[in-house]
Amino acid sequence: MLIKHKIILVFILFSGILLTLFSVYIYVASVTTRRSSFAERMKNKAVATKEIYELHDKVAEKIITSIPEQSEYVFDEKNRLIFSINDIPDFNFDQSFFAKVEKEKESSFSYTLKTSDKKKDGYALVIYKGDLKRTIVITAYDKVGIETVNRLAFNLVIGNFIFLIAVGLVAYAFSVRLFRPVNDLVSQAESVQGHDLSFRLSYANPKDEIGIVASSFNKALGRIQTLVESQKSFISYASHELRTPLAALHGIIDTSLNYDNDPEATHQSLIAAKKEIVKATNLVNHLLQLAKIESSDPLTKTSLVNMMDVLLDAISLFKIKNPEQQFSFDILGRANETTIEVIGHDQLLKTAFENLIDNASKYSHRQKIDIRLEVIGQQIKIQIIDRGIGLPQDEEMKVFEPFYRAQNAQAISGFGLGLALTKKIFVLHGGHVFLERNQESGITANVLLPVLK
Repeated sequence: MLIKHKIILVFILFSGILLTLFSVYIYVASVTTRRSSFAERMKNKAVATKEIYELHDKVAEKIITSIPEQSEYVFDEKNRLIFSINDIPDFNFDQSFFAKVEKEKESSFSYTLKTSDKKKDGYALVIYKGDLKRTIVITAYDKVGIETVNRLAFNLVIGNFIFLIAVGLVAYAFSVRLFRPVNDLVSQAESVQGHDLSFRLSYANPKDEIGIVASSFNKALGRIQTLVESQKSFISYASHELRTPLAALHGIIDTSLNYDNDPEATHQSLIAAKKEIVKATNLVNHLLQLAKIESSDPLTKTSLVNMMDVLLDAISLFKIKNPEQQFSFDILGRANETTIEVIGHDQLLKTAFENLIDNASKYSHRQKIDIRLEVIGQQIKIQIIDRGIGLPQDEEMKVFEPFYRAQNAQAISGFGLGLALTKKIFVLHGGHVFLERNQESGITANVLLPVLK
């Protein structure tokens, strides 16, 4: 069942319940009012009957019997009938009745006729005159009052039925108007083409529930678009960049098969082929790391990471591959007095710092690298400073794009993926990385990470 249909049914249901309760209240109040007013009227008749009994005036007797099926009775102290007007024997005057009246002095009662469903009302009054006790009883049928109450009940039922129909129509019109923005969103979503990744839902009010849902959906579409585009980029990058080492490897093997006639030439060809295989392997590893970070959340399992250990491990691993590289490691300020920890993934952080150190070493032709560590407020700042070729003007941010290489770095081997991967790792850790050109030569890579309090 559609939500708008549920709203209509709930609207009708609750309106019907409230209207029924109100109608029952009106009906019960009307019945109570009829009974009390009719009882008061018969009380007055009972007083008048007392006077008739004393005078036995025929004219007064005709006046007092003005209510349909009205009967008046006077009983003595032994509950014997001594006077009556218009005696209709439809009520049983037993001893329990007289005991109740004598106890209460006056009593209103009602009873149903045995021959029909007609309900009559009565009033009994005990009076004393000297030592004499008299019980006066009036019975009558409130024809006008009962017919009025019955008409009221009928009108309430018909009115409720008509009102609920009106409520249903209003609820339907209201639900159609209420869900019009939802229907518009559905129409927009159904009209989108499968290849259109730029599609976004349009909405009128960004602050209502429909706008909030549409905005959240657009954000999800944006993330999906980013993921799809990153996958497309991965395929494009991989096919483009792998073509060069694979073509070179094919050429080396083909040349070796056709022209290498001695073991030395074959050995040299194998060395060249191995270099191309290593280059292709490194490229694939970088691409897989970049794709993994872009397509999922690698920080689902985090732990406390000691940044001092991460930097020292990154330096040690790099020196294993490049023993001739020299470093200076300075710990500034209060970073020298406490353990500096962040929440994250230690292996990813090591990879990111290895990439920065590798760039600093490669583009400075293995000159000494300065590494500085300090705590600034609630952040840890790491600087990796080289004395290399630096960067051309306005390329400090472009080098973080996948496969982008600075104009002055074309002659140095590389894929242009290291900084892109590094930036994504630091962003995942809530940090930031940026490059600054040094005044004399080289580049300073600045890394800012939130430190654990």
